[in-house]
Amino acid sequence: MNSKLANIFQLLLKIFKETPVISFLTFIIPLLSGLLTFYTFSAQKNLINLIPDHSGTTDWKDLLHLAMFPILVYVSIYALQSFSSSVTNILKSKMNANITYSFQSEIANVASKIDFKKFDDKEFGNTLQRAKNVVGEDMDGITGFLVATVGTVSSLISVVWLAATNGYFLITLIVSLLIISNLVIRMMVEVKVRKVGKEVTFDGRMSEYFSNSLLDANVLRELKVYNAFHFFLDLWGKVTLRQYNQSYGARKYEIKIGMFLAIIQTTAIFIVLVYLLNKMNGSDSVTIGGISVLFLALLSVGGQVMSLSIPLSRLYMSSYKLSDLHEVLKWGEGLKKTHDNRSKTEISDPVAPIVISKLYFKYSNSERYILSDINMRITKGEKIALVGENGAGKSTLIKLILDQYKPTSGEIQWNGQPELSGDISIVFQSFIRFELTLRENITLGNMSEHHNDQKIIETLKICELMDLYHELGGLDVVVGQVMEGGRQLSGGQWQKLAIARALYHDAELIIFDEMTSAIDPSSEVKIFNKLIEVCQNKTAIFISHRLGWTKNVDCIYVLENGRIVEHGEHNELMNYTGVYSQMYNQQASWYR
Repeated sequence: MNSKLANIFQLLLKIFKETPVISFLTFIIPLLSGLLTFYTFSAQKNLINLIPDHSGTTDWKDLLHLAMFPILVYVSIYALQSFSSSVTNILKSKMNANITYSFQSEIANVASKIDFKKFDDKEFGNTLQRAKNVVGEDMDGITGFLVATVGTVSSLISVVWLAATNGYFLITLIVSLLIISNLVIRMMVEVKVRKVGKEVTFDGRMSEYFSNSLLDANVLRELKVYNAFHFFLDLWGKVTLRQYNQSYGARKYEIKIGMFLAIIQTTAIFIVLVYLLNKMNGSDSVTIGGISVLFLALLSVGGQVMSLSIPLSRLYMSSYKLSDLHEVLKWGEGLKKTHDNRSKTEISDPVAPIVISKLYFKYSNSERYILSDINMRITKGEKIALVGENGAGKSTLIKLILDQYKPTSGEIQWNGQPELSGDISIVFQSFIRFELTLRENITLGNMSEHHNDQKIIETLKICELMDLYHELGGLDVVVGQVMEGGRQLSGGQWQKLAIARALYHDAELIIFDEMTSAIDPSSEVKIFNKLIEVCQNKTAIFISHRLGWTKNVDCIYVLENGRIVEHGEHNELMNYTGVYSQMYNQQASWYR
């Protein structure tokens, strides 16, 4: 409980820190609006008291004149409360937009600066995802619950205030106890019901899966072949009935408690009425107006407590999610201090030669070595090919060369330095499809050359994308389908865009990781040969399990089960008649 409250208070501090003025107004307006309810009670009391006090002795015009002020007070406060409710909703939307943008930006910064090794940790990934979810729809709900709670609490304070200012001290005590007990019990019920709701979520997903499957033609076709329809139907029935029974049990408990609270509330109101009616004969302070308004206020207490218990219970249930958000933001603060201490110097150091000595690597959650006894030397301007079957360890080796992972043992040196400080460009195997304009897709590689149309066109020609350029009709046309009017591309076109982006970066070392997997073998050879020509004065590493182009590189490294089993030039390896020559001969028919 204390940790949940701490999570909520930490969130409030963050909100007020990010948007101090808007946050203050968002919470203070419903607070003041709720407190104004006291004056509507007073106006109602004065209106009701006018009837017995002036009945038969005052002209109706005089009575209307006397009633005008309390009527104006009542109507004005009602209008003000309606207006304040609208203003609060606007401010709350603005506050949510600001804090959502702020938190999402901070989470994105954390993700960009965190050690890549952390992404292999499943729990880290889950924490990051949960924090992201909290900042989305959950954040809107949490702030909504907080604002609703403030407004309802202030309305309940008005009821207690009404009883206290009229001298009904015993009634004030009864009302206070009624509110507190009612709230505590309803909170317990709501939390229990919501916990059950959370528990049946899995059954709900399974029930929906079975239900949808039973209406899916492909599923029905296979179930019919195996005569398994009734078995599948029974599975759906068991899950669905279990879900219904759990939900029904929780709601039945809620109804019982509701009936119990209704009896308590009715009894308390009856006692208060009897007490007040008994005091009317001996006290001038007890009036018919005071009794009537207090009676109406007491009747509203139950509804207000119920309306308060709902946001409070939701807030309580949502608060556990906030711990993930606070944890990620805390990482961000630590990373910010680390990065602030580093001097922001422009990258200018050369990368090559790259020397890899006795390198072994395994992931932190694995006992198996992905790479073993890797020894390589890549000199400046050299063109290297890393080849091997899928899973041989080629992409993992690249992550180590990029300094995204540290070796388990052994070392990598970049131009004699233990840490990478040079300029590298890469086309990843799982390339990103940026749903932006054609220009932006390419110039993301070098934003300083964003408006250099001539260089962009030259890059498009190298990557065989001029047909796409002419088809789109310009560089500033959106590709993809996220934006309206966007043009969807083929897998090969997306991959060529990723290659163009890497070339546009104009780095000293360029790495191509399985970059032509979505391109046909004929186009692949043409692109590779063109890239080798373009990278004539650069150091380049090409990774692939397809070998139609490898004869043009300076050195080929063959990986098998995480080890370098062969290395040398194409002709040398073909004469050796080992793993490379066997792979090359098997694939030769693809390129004829």
